[in-house]
Amino acid sequence: MESLVDILEAYFQDIVSIVTNLNSDNKGTTVIGPVPGRPTSEDEEIELDRICEDTLQKWLETSGYRIDLYSEHSIREIGNHDAQIQYLVTCDPFDGSGHFSRGIPSGWWSVLTVWDAAGFQPVLAGAIDVIRREMYIAQSESVRLKSFDTGKSEVIFRSDEKELSNNIVIAAYLMNPDYLSNWVDKGSRLIHVMRDKFPKARLWADGGSCIYPWLSRGVIDAYVMFDEPRSEVDPGLGFAWASQYPVYIVQKNGDVTNYCFEPGNGSKRIPWLVSACTDELAQGIIEVLVGR
Repeated sequence: MESLVDILEAYFQDIVSIVTNLNSDNKGTTVIGPVPGRPTSEDEEIELDRICEDTLQKWLETSGYRIDLYSEHSIREIGNHDAQIQYLVTCDPFDGSGHFSRGIPSGWWSVLTVWDAAGFQPVLAGAIDVIRREMYIAQSESVRLKSFDTGKSEVIFRSDEKELSNNIVIAAYLMNPDYLSNWVDKGSRLIHVMRDKFPKARLWADGGSCIYPWLSRGVIDAYVMFDEPRSEVDPGLGFAWASQYPVYIVQKNGDVTNYCFEPGNGSKRIPWLVSACTDELAQGIIEVLVGR
């Protein structure tokens, strides 16, 4: 597994250089085509997405493992095609392409989880915050943060907030009009509770796979989304596994199930998704959402 950790760090170093150079040269924004299962008003694959995914494939090929690589754009077979699959990798090779295309210098990430192919259990996860040049590596029961600028590495921890309060920060992707209107409609009870009882609580209006390393770091206390594509969840699940926080699927009637990875179903959407630093906070948010 250490060889994969080394490969991920090399890949992330590569991504920081690639993204920085393309941004400086005003390149990488050419639209290649639609993202499977999504309208073009929501997301499109740009040149940078393809470059990052090609780069990840190049580095994974050096491992010698037989890997199936799942992204929101494609499924790629890596290694000897006649060999038994050893690992699955779910990735968002560049999370933040909409920001990048518009010249917004925020929310540029690459996020992935490595899964045991036999049991579909996470064994490793990684992420790079390109803007801050910070790398996250998640292994069994621990997540480390490393600064590429200083070389400093430290173990990080999720928040321990257990109830809605003025202290919490809830993330939700609200930058697309459809997502915003959907969230305001279905999340209205939560909005009213925050406004009336916890006016100092905050909503972080961005989301996707990059939120999970921030949950592991305690920057964000919860993530609440409606109609979230699985391809925005699967790359970050290794962080939930390592930091031991829940990711739930919530039905409109209030039924709650644990989110589970389903290979090949990346374009399938989750009706209500709730993740939080503790189970108590997650359950409290769900109770408000469903009106219990």
